[in-house]
Amino acid sequence: MFYKQAVDYILNIEKFGSSYGLETVSALLQRLGNPQNNLKFVHIAGTNGKGSTSCFITNILIESGYKTGTFNSPSVFGYNERYLIDGIPADDDSIAKYVTIVANERDKMQQEGLTLPTAFELEFAVAMLIFNDKHCDIAVLECGLGGRLDATNVIPDKLAAVITSISFDHTAILGNTLREIATEKFAIVKDCPLITFNQCDEVMQVFEKAHDLRLTRPVKLIESSKDGQTFVYDGATYRIKQLGGYQLQNCSLAIECARVLKEKGLNITSDSIARGVENSFWKGRLQKIRKNGKTFILDGTHNPDGAKVLADELKLNFSDMTKCFVFGMFKDKDMDGVLSHIGPLADCFITITPSSERGQDNRITLSKCLEYTKNSCCADDMQSAIRTAYNKEYPLIIVCGSLSILSSALQAINDIPDEVNI
Repeated sequence: MFYKQAVDYILNIEKFGSSYGLETVSALLQRLGNPQNNLKFVHIAGTNGKGSTSCFITNILIESGYKTGTFNSPSVFGYNERYLIDGIPADDDSIAKYVTIVANERDKMQQEGLTLPTAFELEFAVAMLIFNDKHCDIAVLECGLGGRLDATNVIPDKLAAVITSISFDHTAILGNTLREIATEKFAIVKDCPLITFNQCDEVMQVFEKAHDLRLTRPVKLIESSKDGQTFVYDGATYRIKQLGGYQLQNCSLAIECARVLKEKGLNITSDSIARGVENSFWKGRLQKIRKNGKTFILDGTHNPDGAKVLADELKLNFSDMTKCFVFGMFKDKDMDGVLSHIGPLADCFITITPSSERGQDNRITLSKCLEYTKNSCCADDMQSAIRTAYNKEYPLIIVCGSLSILSSALQAINDIPDEVNI
């Protein structure tokens, strides 16, 4: 396959949906020679914050001199982002090569009448082949969904398990209580330390079963601005570029993870930790872009907890700016819960329909947004939404509601001519 054929192949299989369990992905990996058995892992689960935490951990490892593979999904601005080598997306030729290999094995499984791997299982297998062939010292893996039956949970030899914030999402699959959701995610903890923070009692009753539980310490914020944050953690001062108070929590998880890895013999220093977190930036999470005197914020928040974090940051550092939201969500997400946090801050909503079968119709979204501000309208697509928002008087434009809409938003922003109204 060529690169485009490889990506189209994966995207076509995605249309058939997902199933959960480890048997099929285990069978696929075995046919590929079990490349995962040659790697060491940091495994990350959680509802919110997985991507940012994996980014912090990855950059600490890079600064410490370790070749690091990072697997995360979904990608936001380009397919290759799912497979990072030292923070850089895999090249097109590698994607084409390894997707072809796993596709050939899938075809053989089909001929043999076996259960076929899902798109995510194929992508995970691709990641294992890439990281093994590139001789990565450590792989940082982000669960796709849950933990217990997530394809990534087949991995052996975990150096550490990290669990970020637990909240309600994917309840039809993971459970209707925080305890049930936490139990699904806790299943990634296998003979390794668990790094997390002190969460609600319902969640901690599950996490306290870990034989080696490492809880983060309190974080003291020193300075927060539109350009980053400075904080003190366990007596040391750190600077990060990421916006949002929750990033201090994610960063503290990465710092504790680095300490666990140091205990296990990795050459990680205080300086490499500080450099790693300062050099980290995770796209699509309170990502700020300046264009012709206006500020755009791209944020993939798609559940109420994420929306609260976004709202808190807007109140803290952008309270003096009037705000226009370009907003679109999936049908299976809690739109009312999200709007309860960002709705009161909006001076204007421009609603769009995400380009997915799951995308909620922009007219339905508009009807809910009108409950917060009458100064709202629909847009046919992201280009027209960004154009409309840009031409209004609002100095701050926030694009949010789903990670899936951010790539087209970034393209539309980049298409705005410099210093020329559109």
